Formats: sequence, structure tokens, C-alpha cells
Amino acid sequence: MDDSSATQTENATQVERAVPVVVEQAREATSDVTLNILGSALASKSVVVFPAAAGEVEKVLFQAGDRVKTGQLLVQLVDRREVLAEKQAAVQLEAAGRLLKRYQRTEGTGAVSATVIDDARIAYRQAELALAQAKEQLRDRTVRAAFDGVVGIALIDPGDRVALDTPLTTLDLRSPLMVEFPVPEQFLTRLKVGQPVSMQNISLAERVFTGKIQYIDSRVDELLRTVKVHAAVPNTDDLLRPGMSLDLKLTLQGEPALIVPELAVQWSREGSHVWAVRNGTSVKVPARVVQRREGRVLVTGQLRPGEPVVVEGVQRLRPGRAVKILQAAPQTNPQLQPAKASGT
Repeated sequence: MDDSSATQTENATQVERAVPVVVEQAREATSDVTLNILGSALASKSVVVFPAAAGEVEKVLFQAGDRVKTGQLLVQLVDRREVLAEKQAAVQLEAAGRLLKRYQRTEGTGAVSATVIDDARIAYRQAELALAQAKEQLRDRTVRAAFDGVVGIALIDPGDRVALDTPLTTLDLRSPLMVEFPVPEQFLTRLKVGQPVSMQNISLAERVFTGKIQYIDSRVDELLRTVKVHAAVPNTDDLLRPGMSLDLKLTLQGEPALIVPELAVQWSREGSHVWAVRNGTSVKVPARVVQRREGRVLVTGQLRPGEPVVVEGVQRLRPGRAVKILQAAPQTNPQLQPAKASGT
């Protein structure tokens, strides 16, 4: 047998020794997670309205569901005494002012002593304070809206006697609406103000509302191991109400990774790894599993994007062993949808 025949025989033997494998390319992805969480709607601003003074209700100037403006009169208490007190204080101030001017015209002539003039100035100042106090007491006989919003059901009627701790109604600002929901502490580092959140309510199944995270609590609940998050939702149609339950979907961005078939990931005493094909030989590449996703796995490590990894035939592989690629596994490409997780 000549040298050329021997070489051909040797090459054929090497080809026969090559391990047949099926491969698929590793692709770039991120370990995004979509949380399905139950949240509760809250008003952006919400108060229970109380009177500033005790007394008898004269007028109730609103109905449940009315939209009111800041400073709008809601409840009028009987104020006859306060009106008279204001008028009396105004008269006393006017009299004190006339007397002070009369004394000031004689100042320096010696007709009126400096002590008397000083007393007149003090009396005028006291009259000013008395009028201001009377006006404040008169103002307390009215109850006005603290901000733009929607009032609730009136809890009092004309003729009722109210005290300082008597609730009159509620006032809510419903646009934007706030939605409070818990996020497991393991995802805390992925939360950011401004992240979008989508949500639905069972009574409005066809509508999907989109909001953005506005507040992230500074503490983690030590019992539930969750952090409280508030998202602001435009409520221009006024379809959402405080107290509603909402099903939220929040997608959190993860770290960059590579996605490979689940069959490509193998385990040994050193941990998880995949078999990559480089220059026609098998290479054992450590790969840390980040996330599982419908028959596929996201991994990080020294694997390179686009590199073929062995899906079938891994049992006979050793480091540096020659491989023969029979075919590439079909690229199903399931849109690389984020993994789903349920919030508490």
C-alpha cells in the first residue's frame, strides 16, 4: 500500500471516530421576568372631610359624585353669632383707629402724653387682632374642598349637630389613580421608578390600563418579604375607582444571557455546563443556569453568542474529542418571551 492510500485510510478512520452530534446555536437573550400581581386602586389624594368647628348644619351644597374645585364650598354651618362678632370687631377697630389718629395729630404738642398715645397704638393693634380672630371663626363655619376631586356620599343633613370629630363626606382625586401592589424582595434591585405596568379589572375585561411606577417603599415587609410599590395610572375616563382590585403584569429586565435548549445543559460535580463545538472538537464550557423557559434555559458563562452547542450525542463527548455535525436542530425561536412569576 502506497503512502497516499495509507493517508486516506487514516483520515477515514479519524472521520469514523468523530462523534456524531446534533447542535443548535446559542442565542442572545435577557432573563426578563413577568410578574402577575394583584393590586389595589387608591386615590392619588384622599381625605375624610371634618368640620373646623362644632355647630348646626345649615346647608349641604354637594351630592355624591360631584366634581369639585379647590376652595369650593361644601357645607355651611349656622354662623349668625360669628357674623355679629365680626361686625362688632370691625366697629371696635374703626373706633380705635379714629382715636389713634386724633392722638397722633397732637403728638409733640404736649396736649396728650406719649404714654396715652402708646396705649392707643396698642389698643388699635389689639382691635386688629380681634377682627382677624372674628374672621377666622366665621371662616370656620364653612367647609371647603381642600383640592380638586370627587366627593362621596354626604354623611350629614341640614339641621344636624356636628362636632370636630364628625365626618361629613370623603374627597378623592381619581386622576391619576394610584395602584398599590407588593413585589417579592428578590426582584427589588430590578425595580425602577418609571417602569411601565399593565393592568386589568374583572369588570372591565376588555380594557387594558397602562401606568408607571411612581413610588417604591424604602422598607421590605419582614413577614411577607415583599416591598410595597405604587404605580400612577391615567384615569381620564374615570372608569377606575379607589378600592378596585386590579390584575397587574410587570416585566422586569434581567441580566444579559444566552439561551440554549434544555437538553444541552449537563451536570457534573463542578456544576452545570454545555458542550460547545469549536474547530471541529468538543469543548466543555461552564454555564450557570439563570432561568428556565419552556424547554429552554438561559445561561451565563464563557459561551459565545452564535456558538453551536450539542443537543444530541452528549453522552460520548470528552474534552477535545472530534465531532461530526449531522444536522442543526430546528430553530423554533419562541419569541424569547419573559418568564412568568406570580407575586404574593
